[in-house]
Amino acid sequence: MKKRILTLAALAAIITTPAHATGMIAGATFPEQIVQELTLVEQYATQAQQLQAQFQMVFNQARNLQNMPQQLWTNAAAPLQQLVQLVGNAQGLSYASQNTVAAIQQQYGAPNAVLANYAQSLSQWTDNLDHQIAGTLQQYQLSSANFQTTQSALQAIQNASQSASGRMQVLQAGNQISGLMVNQMQSLQADIDAGNQAQLNALSLIAHSKNDPTQGAAATLNAPIQPGGF
Repeated sequence: MKKRILTLAALAAIITTPAHATGMIAGATFPEQIVQELTLVEQYATQAQQLQAQFQMVFNQARNLQNMPQQLWTNAAAPLQQLVQLVGNAQGLSYASQNTVAAIQQQYGAPNAVLANYAQSLSQWTDNLDHQIAGTLQQYQLSSANFQTTQSALQAIQNASQSASGRMQVLQAGNQISGLMVNQMQSLQADIDAGNQAQLNALSLIAHSKNDPTQGAAATLNAPIQPGGF
């Protein structure tokens, strides 16, 4: 990844077009945006693993209890809040990455099907995550309608914490969601790594066309790109 970031830094000096409408860095160039996406997905994947370990510790303490006592809830409250924020951040990263692809295609055209496949993969990832979380919440008699936004999810957790049975339901759901988030973040990281490699290839061709006046940008962009994971 360090080698890729150095390459992108060099491209940033050549390609200065802002990555409009990506929603991650105001005024960032496309290479800078890609670096940010690579950095964030790595951070989120690590955070997912850390949260799973925290949930597992609390869950093991409450495993044989029918209801969750208040003292154990204190240990679960912070990881639950962090999990809600992680889900929101990961979804935001997926949307921002889709916007980066769309902005590159709008600015330079569509080099080939690889970038379109990448955008579709990101969209499918978001839909799949939503579906899995909704299914988990339903399994523990929690309404997904109350978890549509970060604010509403935090409020739903607060409401559930008012009873011992509610605390146990939320802990069980959180423990399971933290596990699926580890897998989901690994999947998103693989998608972003492969998709950003495709974007890096496209931006490299753009930079090459700027330095080689004998080749037009359109012809260069239509050159074959080695596919990533799509």
